[in-house]
Amino acid sequence: MTTRMLVLGGYGTAGAMLARLLLERSDAEVVLAGRTAAKADALAAELGAEFGARRCSARCVDAADSRALDDALTGIDLVVVASSTLDYVRTVAEAALRAGADYYDVQLSVRAKFEVLESLRSRMEREGRCFITDGGIHPGLSAAMIRALLPAFGRLERADCSGLMRVDWNAFAFSTSTIHELVDEFRDYRIEALRDGVWGKVPSRQMQRTIDFGPPWGRQACSLMFLEELPRLAQTLPTLRECGFYVSGFGPVVDYFILPLGMVALKVAPDRLGPGYARLLSRALKATSRPPYETVFQVEAEGIAAEPGGARRLAGLRVAHEDGYHLTAAAAAACLLQYLDGSIRRPGLSLQALAVEPGRFLADLQTMGATVSVRGAPELAAR
Repeated sequence: MTTRMLVLGGYGTAGAMLARLLLERSDAEVVLAGRTAAKADALAAELGAEFGARRCSARCVDAADSRALDDALTGIDLVVVASSTLDYVRTVAEAALRAGADYYDVQLSVRAKFEVLESLRSRMEREGRCFITDGGIHPGLSAAMIRALLPAFGRLERADCSGLMRVDWNAFAFSTSTIHELVDEFRDYRIEALRDGVWGKVPSRQMQRTIDFGPPWGRQACSLMFLEELPRLAQTLPTLRECGFYVSGFGPVVDYFILPLGMVALKVAPDRLGPGYARLLSRALKATSRPPYETVFQVEAEGIAAEPGGARRLAGLRVAHEDGYHLTAAAAAACLLQYLDGSIRRPGLSLQALAVEPGRFLADLQTMGATVSVRGAPELAAR
């Protein structure tokens, strides 16, 4: 039976790329949805001409309007949230449950989102609905990469993750809601990691490391950043003693001036100051955006090799693509391909990085243009 999915934010940068990848690689029917009917219709016509009008259509819907969502979700099997709608997580999630639809989001990992989804977990399970959150790459990739390296270790003791995102911001427009979500993520910033087998807050003096991302980037200053998927994974790995995610910033001007200013402005008067701040952040990112562009995620793992009498082993895994938005869409598509064939569709709430079969997930990323390289574990590189 063909799955019919509605993509909120379907004509946005990541949403449009995701729709194309799913149309290319599955038999799913895709409904592009958003507040601007003309944009949804135009993209649906373009993709429909390429993949068949039956397989791609458009609907006008505002994620803040529960009645409009109820109408839009008629006949829909899966809601894919690829828009900046964190303020309406409950509205969208409850609409999906009323419609008897499953749910997947490509949104930032913030505490408020998890509180809403966790409050609905029992209903998801009772009604047999599959909800997958924290999709894409940030979050969504790091814990999956650690899981991909696990077969190389009989005893995994350390898994440090890092990310570098050099994006051509001049190619994108920023909505106020997108800026709100970015600032919300930093306002929710938690300096936490696994140290000596215990997950918890790390002293601020230990939150920074210099990490080598390979050519052309070399060593970059990175800061510790909380990802929900990592402590949840650590709970399942009793031998793991050290784990965390370190991310390279946007640059000194944005990191130390523009973002802190936004945290204050959007807390004091979000409606009045939000549009102006969105323009300021957009200009700052574009003014400091310089080629080359690449998004890199990597894991360095250490422990005891899997073979009997195994020696100490150091292994690494690196995933990269020149376009961070394409990599986000590819990761979402790789997850949804596993959902569509039923292999990860189960009632309740899951995180993408912990739900996917990691080997297949990374292999699909490769077929969608990502560079995936393994170091120090030749048996995994050969798979």
